[in-house]
Amino acid sequence: MSLTWSLALVGLLTMLLSEAWRQRSAAPGGEAPLSQATAMALAMATAWPVGPGSDGSVVGLLGPLVLASSAVLLVAMWRQRLGQVPKDMLRLGTSVVVAGLLVRLPGPGGDTLIESIWDHGDETVLIALALLVVAVVAVAVPWVPRAVRAAARGQGQIWANLAGEIGRQGPVALAGASTAVVTALALTALGPISLVLFLVPLLVLQPAVSRQRETRLAQRQTLFALARLPEEAGLTAAGHGARVAALAVPIARDLGVEAADLPDVEAAALLHDIGQVGIPRPVPGGATVEISARDQRQIASTGSSILGRTAELSRLASVVSDVGLAHHRAEERGDVSVASRIVRVASAYDDLTGRATRLTGGNGPVEALERMLRSTPHEYDPEVVQALIRLLERRGVISTPQSEALRR
Repeated sequence: MSLTWSLALVGLLTMLLSEAWRQRSAAPGGEAPLSQATAMALAMATAWPVGPGSDGSVVGLLGPLVLASSAVLLVAMWRQRLGQVPKDMLRLGTSVVVAGLLVRLPGPGGDTLIESIWDHGDETVLIALALLVVAVVAVAVPWVPRAVRAAARGQGQIWANLAGEIGRQGPVALAGASTAVVTALALTALGPISLVLFLVPLLVLQPAVSRQRETRLAQRQTLFALARLPEEAGLTAAGHGARVAALAVPIARDLGVEAADLPDVEAAALLHDIGQVGIPRPVPGGATVEISARDQRQIASTGSSILGRTAELSRLASVVSDVGLAHHRAEERGDVSVASRIVRVASAYDDLTGRATRLTGGNGPVEALERMLRSTPHEYDPEVVQALIRLLERRGVISTPQSEALRR
């Protein structure tokens, strides 16, 4: 099927709408599922230019690719955000090229999927399933470089980062992939109108997704505001909660914590010292690592009580409460979550290396880790401490020889 002028015009308008909407509403992960579905449907079902012997050839990808690139460029010019053009073109162009190439690969019988779409006969179900696999792969391919870059920056392992991408964007991406398949199959029968009919569900979905993201953003801002209460009151070192969270989340990834549970690890790390606002005597410098085990448990218990009174945060009450438990007590209980153990280790490290202890002769990274290792496994979970050492090595905070020496 050739890419006609009417089909190209409807496809371009659809992608322009999606790209403009994405810029305005910040859809999940910065993706534009409507634009992506349109471009992939055109790449999987049409070809341009079409000439003798060119049906289904790789050259036929030029039309859909030009349309997708034009949509990205025009919206970026309108929004005056030309700096985003290379990134956005790569995002959308990768999906178009991958989808287009896969449907043009000859199968066992010598036929390609794009030829099967044009003349599917009685095998529509099998063709649809094959196209769905192609579309899912095409949607997921752009996630791989992001996962690799995050791993290179020391933000967890590649597979864990990829799992996080799937968790965050999977539902919307799957909706886009399935819509692209249905649209591609319908193009041969309905023509341009199929782009309107089958892309409406995604169009309706985008406002709901946008509202959900805005709600989550508001909750996140509230979380950070609560986390700053002890800092604003001068009870903890400035930025302590954020630094602990920046350590706790990648440690959790390293230890295999599910991507869906990482937000709770981050929230517990941000709020683990909230109990300091309710104790009668401030902790010197806010460094709980320097106080007695009894006082640590009291701060954690007070924080748990505060969170327990808040419906949205009550699920974190037990996690924050258990941050105050030394590892040997946690082992005796047997039901202390890994999130509590991670936050305890991350907080101790930041206390030992942070500004609060540096004022009284604080420690460098190696000295802090050596001190923690001397208290392991009595105070700290050995697996979590080793994950912290690996993280600091990946970030270049400590050298490989120092890391190896600490692991002995």
